[in-house]
Amino acid sequence: MMFFAGSRKITFVEKFSIVVLVFLFIAGFFSVVFSKNFDFSDVGGEEAIDINIFSGMSFNEIADKLYFAGLIKSKVVFKIYAMLLGKTNMIKSGFYQINSSASLAELLNILEKGPEEITATIFPGMTLREIDDYFSNLKIIRKGDLIKYSDEFKNNIKAGGLKKKFLYLDAEKSLEGYLLPDTYYFYKNSDIGFVIEKIVSNFNDKVLPFFKDYDNLKNTLKIASLLEKEISNDDDQRIVAGILEKRLKVGMPLQIDATIVYIKCEGRFLNCGQLKRNDYKIDSHFNTYMYTGLIPAPISNPSLSTIKAAINKKDSPYWYYLSDAKTGKTIFSKTFDEHNVNRSVYFLK
Repeated sequence: MMFFAGSRKITFVEKFSIVVLVFLFIAGFFSVVFSKNFDFSDVGGEEAIDINIFSGMSFNEIADKLYFAGLIKSKVVFKIYAMLLGKTNMIKSGFYQINSSASLAELLNILEKGPEEITATIFPGMTLREIDDYFSNLKIIRKGDLIKYSDEFKNNIKAGGLKKKFLYLDAEKSLEGYLLPDTYYFYKNSDIGFVIEKIVSNFNDKVLPFFKDYDNLKNTLKIASLLEKEISNDDDQRIVAGILEKRLKVGMPLQIDATIVYIKCEGRFLNCGQLKRNDYKIDSHFNTYMYTGLIPAPISNPSLSTIKAAINKKDSPYWYYLSDAKTGKTIFSKTFDEHNVNRSVYFLK
């Protein structure tokens, strides 16, 4: 057997030394990965850092973004660790708030799991401004985005991208009435167009099947928005819907206090305060004491059950109604005199 000059067998001690060195390297690498106070990724604080991983970003682009955000001190270590675990293609896009002291192991686990989902429930009768307040407090959107109605969303409708799906919104100035009460799931700093499309798509799926034309839809939503703020019982809502229809036919003012609250507190009912005599003199087409006919737009976002009550209105001999403040029961009257008697009984007791 021939040997090259200078070649020799590796001794057991040398083999053992190599194994020890490799082990120490691996142990050192993973101690870096799992340590919260290592030189590579700790930025020396407990600061929450915002970072947005966009859909379609490459792994290298993500590593660059994490580096410049201060979440890692070495792109090389981050890349090696992710490759060793086979997670280079496991990072999910979205908006994150990550503690600056997170180790590489914690950081990669967060990015693999994806952004934290936020549960947001729109309750029946909430208004556009109240939903905007609620969603912005949850950090889903920026305050005011929902009120602005998203110019981008409207432009997409007019451009034809969403025109067929949301044709009934083309001429609308506001989303009031179209934000169907339900539970939705979003992420922090969601795109406003995405938020609107998700909620209104739910409206499409659950409400539109009950309507043949958009004019009927719009008028029914107006009535339903009034019922939602005035009456809680489904059967009573149907009777009141019939009362409102009779008033509209004869040109009688609807005279609904909820519309005055809507005007007084600029689209909000929460913490609005008690109505005063001067509030009924506010000159607005939403003032159902001053103007006859239907209101220009809905004053709340009614539930599906209330929309159904507005559709399935019920004939009755009644022209007036009021709600008992203590029990919530609806008290109906056939005449104005009878109504005044009921007011004295239920409002002064």
